[in-house]
Amino acid sequence: MMIRYWNPAQDALSLSRQIDRLFESFPNAQESEALTTWTPAIELKETDDHLLLSVYLPGVEGQDLDIQLTRESILITGQRQRPDLQGSEKLLHSDVRYGQFRRLVQLPVAIQNSQAQASFEQGILVLTLPKVEEAKQKVVKLTLAQNHPEHQAEAPQS
Repeated sequence: MMIRYWNPAQDALSLSRQIDRLFESFPNAQESEALTTWTPAIELKETDDHLLLSVYLPGVEGQDLDIQLTRESILITGQRQRPDLQGSEKLLHSDVRYGQFRRLVQLPVAIQNSQAQASFEQGILVLTLPKVEEAKQKVVKLTLAQNHPEHQAEAPQS
């Protein structure tokens, strides 16, 4: 019988390497990580006629934002600049993430992206996104064309 000693640290290291390989296999994983250093928090609310998206961006300036809308999604990119230290200040600790960010929000319903409105106050970006009127809510009346003798098919002759 062979005795093998178990080393939990070795198993954890092996698992960590396997997870790293898994994430490296995703397309653009390294590129995305290099470009994005943090992700802003969001809240998405719905009313009868629009969606309301709030994006929390403390320390971000409006000119550092780029917002792109499709009917199904919102892409918000930007950058939070690290403030300069003044005089004899020394940074001892910071939990704040600086640099570029990217947030893609998939919407639960289609919106009229050309009618969207945005406001940015006190570090909160608020997007008002009017919904597309659903086709199933429309009532369409069809009229039948008049039967004209020249359009009737002739009966087969026996």
